[in-house]
Amino acid sequence: MATFQQLITDGKAAATDGAWSSAASQFEAAYQLKQSYELNQQLVTALMHTKKYTQASTLALEYEETYLATDATADVLVTSLLQSQQFIQARLSAQLRSSAPAWLTATQAKILTAEKQAEATTQQTLIITMKQFYHLSDLQVIAQTERLHAAKRLTLSKYLTAAKFLLIDPFLHQLSRVEVLYTLRGLGVCEPVEFETLDQAKITVVPVELPPMGADSISETLQAELQQRLANQDVTLYESLQRSLSLELMYLYPHPERIVTNSQEWLTGLVTSQTGQQSPKVTVSTQKMFAMQQKIQQLNFEFAQ
Repeated sequence: MATFQQLITDGKAAATDGAWSSAASQFEAAYQLKQSYELNQQLVTALMHTKKYTQASTLALEYEETYLATDATADVLVTSLLQSQQFIQARLSAQLRSSAPAWLTATQAKILTAEKQAEATTQQTLIITMKQFYHLSDLQVIAQTERLHAAKRLTLSKYLTAAKFLLIDPFLHQLSRVEVLYTLRGLGVCEPVEFETLDQAKITVVPVELPPMGADSISETLQAELQQRLANQDVTLYESLQRSLSLELMYLYPHPERIVTNSQEWLTGLVTSQTGQQSPKVTVSTQKMFAMQQKIQQLNFEFAQ
């Protein structure tokens, strides 16, 4: 059996000779033994030469932040995504380089050109994918994740059209609805959209203006108060509650302050639900918050089915 170093040597030799299929095999075997950004680049390059763009893009996304560090490597990532017709993911990755405006503008033009070509050559496939995205709520919750991923092969115009419907689809699971909204945020969508919140209110938001998940004042307050209450008392319970709180905040995105009217009482409800402790006497406003927490528990149960 070849050693890691021998696989690298053979892969480099094959790449130098232009034997890219052999190079990809050697680099892939080495990558299974040990992962690094340098080896990832070598493997992605070989896969690109053999037109295995989907595999190449999946691997490149493992080091997305590093690829986006320079124009040249960012181009490799975006090209692999476009060649595998992952237009939405290409836009999401490109948008992360907003600090390089010249590159971003040129890349967005490149993506738009690729989208127009896809509209002209694979229009029927795009229409089918869009219809399936529209009917996301028809699926069991666990199956919606795969459909959400498939929707990233849509062009921006088709994704946005379907997304606007899904954001107010009353039958869609709330986590799926939030994921769609968060994708629009990542895409830098600057037009107002309607969104149905956990308590079934319809609000208007501008995706690009929304904060990162967990970075609003209420979320930060809850996280800080939970740490203060338990981090130095019961580390195991604290870590468990921290995960539960993060999930609750996903359900409450983008405006948890609409539902969390008292952070201490919200945390009390979280602790009692996780530990089985008896709930203290509560006010009407606290009862409303506890009802939302119970709703989240029910939605989590549905998600696990």
